[in-house]
Amino acid sequence: MYAELMIGINMLFNYAILSFTNKVGNHQTSRRRLWSASFIGAFFITLFPYSVLAIIFTFLGMTYIAFGQTLSSWKNAALAVLIAAFFAGGLLTLIYSKIDAAQNNLFVLFAIGIAYIALYIFKIKWLDTRKNNRLQSLTADSVLTLWQKAIPLRVFVDTGNHCVEPISGTSVHFIAFEAIKEQLPADFSAALQKWRPDTSPDLSRFPAVYQKDLRLIRLQTVQGASWTVGIKFNSWLVDGRPMPAGYAVLTKEQRNYPQGASAILQVSALEIMKEERRLETC
Repeated sequence: MYAELMIGINMLFNYAILSFTNKVGNHQTSRRRLWSASFIGAFFITLFPYSVLAIIFTFLGMTYIAFGQTLSSWKNAALAVLIAAFFAGGLLTLIYSKIDAAQNNLFVLFAIGIAYIALYIFKIKWLDTRKNNRLQSLTADSVLTLWQKAIPLRVFVDTGNHCVEPISGTSVHFIAFEAIKEQLPADFSAALQKWRPDTSPDLSRFPAVYQKDLRLIRLQTVQGASWTVGIKFNSWLVDGRPMPAGYAVLTKEQRNYPQGASAILQVSALEIMKEERRLETC
């Protein structure tokens, strides 16, 4: 009965670790496969608890069964399994060495539950950190030149933004109006604030001196279709490299811009950032 209990305890612990690895590594391994790997690992560890060689082979076999679809996925998963084991294993090691598991089954199961919760919190933090690192790679400092004024802006490349100006096919980027309001000509700013996207598009309300740099752009959002004003910019340097000619659309909202950005760039800007950062690492 003791052996069955130890196999069950180790299997639960193994499953918590493998489940954590499956989530943080996005391996898409089925639960059946995770449970099978957990059982095999628990079985051999219970049979040979003091054999270093058995522990090593059990670890390799368990991780391969769970994540051995490819060599690269297995290598990445094995590292995550080790991290999770070191993170959560201390608690159960203490329990095994200080408490008679046969007489304190509920307490041991409670400790495994605590370890599972700790791994869950660790997983959330891990995924948040990875997400933030990815978002950081899509942000950059830039300088927009608009009507001969240089405006520094923190920008974010939105990989879902494929908006283009319909006639020229050039890229359309979005800038928070509040971020550059003070740098805009007063007469243009006043005309823009009177613009109503749900009315018939008419650029004649803007001062004539700016009209040659303006284009009507049709936007399709979840709220429906609307017309907006695109402004042709003189130049836009992102990480010190010039972007191709395009148009900037000013938006009222900035709260949904990620990473504290003031502008959302079209996906085409991603190639410029990748090239710049590739050169920096050479």
